[in-house]
Amino acid sequence: MESLQDRNSRVYRITYETFSKFSNNLNRCKSLEEVSKVSERFLKYLLNFHLFRISVNQAGSYLVYCQCNSKGEFELVPKENLLPYEIKILEDNIPIRTEKIPIELSKKISETILESPFLWSWTFKKMDIDFTVSLVADENKAFDTGDIEMLKLISDSFQAKFQEIYLKEELDSKNKSLLKALDIIKNQNRKINQIVENQKQTIADRTKEVVEKNEKLLRISALNAHNVREPLSRIQGIVQLYDVFDDATCREELLPKLKQSSEEMDQVLQEVIKMATTELNQLKANEL
Repeated sequence: MESLQDRNSRVYRITYETFSKFSNNLNRCKSLEEVSKVSERFLKYLLNFHLFRISVNQAGSYLVYCQCNSKGEFELVPKENLLPYEIKILEDNIPIRTEKIPIELSKKISETILESPFLWSWTFKKMDIDFTVSLVADENKAFDTGDIEMLKLISDSFQAKFQEIYLKEELDSKNKSLLKALDIIKNQNRKINQIVENQKQTIADRTKEVVEKNEKLLRISALNAHNVREPLSRIQGIVQLYDVFDDATCREELLPKLKQSSEEMDQVLQEVIKMATTELNQLKANEL
């Protein structure tokens, strides 16, 4: 016959083998939904309870996991929305064992007939993160102080996994924000580059216009210098001859030549004015 010591040893070994499987499966979880499935599968073999609840502080709010009737659910609530006894235990840091089951919990297990139920609750802190652990047990599913060590191991596993998922989600959120900011920066850079290219093109166009205007002005200046200079020089030469010749010679020979040269100069000036007007009008049109 198996002795009590051997039986206790076997139960102890089976319990910790189950906890090992629970812990290994929990470590592989990537989401809260996966955590819930692992808990629903293993938790009932590790503890006697009708309801299990853990509330873990995450940046001021509390991630709450509650498992009852082999079904678990999560919610994220601010501290003031925790159950009153949870707020009290966080402030007092004194464990609770009471026959008064909060109505919020009793509703979840109303389908089960409880015999002398008790609410057990503790608060723990790990890596400066506080959390509460609660369970409802009765005579049919008894919980005693000897189970606290296992409860603490389970609670630490939950807390570590919750924190890992929370930090991963926070990191993913920040990465998304950084990627969004990077996209905005890239878009702004593209706009800036486009503006710079437009400015370069504008400068190039303006420079081309200035060069063309200068070329046209130089062409007009050359026309003035070349075409006007010849008849003007003849007129200046004829005028100088007036001091040499007598009046009759001046009237008969120099005056006709002076008239001819002045008419030629007038014709050249009209051509220069016409060309200059055409060029200037074209420059104004290009500016518009």
